[in-house]
Amino acid sequence: MVALRYDPRDPGVMDNPLPVLQRLQDEDPVHWSADMRGWMVTRYDDVRRVLLQPAMSADRLTPYFASLPGPQQDRIRDLIRYLNTWVAFKDPPDHARMRAAMNAVFTVRDVESLRPKVEVAVEHLLERLAPQAEFDFIREFAFPLPATVIMTLCGLPPGDMDQIKTWSEQMKPFIGSASASPDKNDQAQDGAVNMAAYFRDVIRQRRKDPGTDVISRLLAQQHENSALTEDEVIGTCMLFLFGGHETTTNLIGNGLRAMMRFPEARERLLADPALIKPAVEEILRYDGPTGGLVRVVKVAHEFQGRAFAEGDRVFLMIHAANHDRRKFGSPDTFDITRTPNPHLTFNYGAHFCLGAPLARMEGHIAIARVLARFPKMRLTAPVQYMDTLVMRGVREMHCAQE
Repeated sequence: MVALRYDPRDPGVMDNPLPVLQRLQDEDPVHWSADMRGWMVTRYDDVRRVLLQPAMSADRLTPYFASLPGPQQDRIRDLIRYLNTWVAFKDPPDHARMRAAMNAVFTVRDVESLRPKVEVAVEHLLERLAPQAEFDFIREFAFPLPATVIMTLCGLPPGDMDQIKTWSEQMKPFIGSASASPDKNDQAQDGAVNMAAYFRDVIRQRRKDPGTDVISRLLAQQHENSALTEDEVIGTCMLFLFGGHETTTNLIGNGLRAMMRFPEARERLLADPALIKPAVEEILRYDGPTGGLVRVVKVAHEFQGRAFAEGDRVFLMIHAANHDRRKFGSPDTFDITRTPNPHLTFNYGAHFCLGAPLARMEGHIAIARVLARFPKMRLTAPVQYMDTLVMRGVREMHCAQE
């Protein structure tokens, strides 16, 4: 029998990790990986348990930084400074304080107020695609849509989007735990420093002339108990921009690929547009934008017969958990009527994704409208998934309409 090994650098594993991940579920569900230098948890129930464990920490950056030699620390000091303000990497009590501040300025009402703007943006992008026989769907639709929405939410000029995209791309391999990017630390440092400087200037302007945007509203809370420091406001802006467009770009891109791969599902959705909500949930489960999450053992303990030592990294394989046959019937079948569909794509527990309602709304509108406008859209070239563990998606997706 071939030894079990998950090699994140293998292009075949990047494109289709499920065969090895499902073997791990069956044979070694809490697996020590020499390649990953940490534990891999692949079963649905185990992943959910770890996400609720107080003995686990979401702060994976501080121990990583502490493990580096001094000169290497100096090269990414500013990067860690700003990323460590992200609520995604916070434990209680800071997590609760920051989440309360963010919840106050990013509500369900705020999301719904964006619906007309999303619909207009979708139609505008479709009009630009319509005359083209072939196009890169990611570059020309799946990226600019959520980026435009987040820029609107933050009150930022649309013309700044390309520059912010460059900085985000520099940070992506580091945040996503890429395995084969030798200069990812230096690139991420540059991207973070430039993005932080950009938002520090925006904050200075908002203090002089506040508006109704998310950044102005975060600053307005500065005299409350849940107030964020200036660095935390900067980090939260970076998270909004990075997380807000990255997740939704991958949701839309992965979703359209699934619809092209399974034409019977596409025809069923075109015949019954009311299925768009369960269809998006199935996209999120079947090939969602989250490949995995990372936790660090805060307090040594035993988990499923394995000794988790303080400081061990634990990789929670979300894509695998969403295909666990112990939880989902026929998990490898793409079923747009699947219900219930309790996938873990948006995390679970206290760290459940704040932007999930917005990502869902954008997915509902975008995928439905693209299919209605281009019902015979097809891929014209193979896609290659990004070299990241945390995010799952592609950078390019060349398509044609018939």
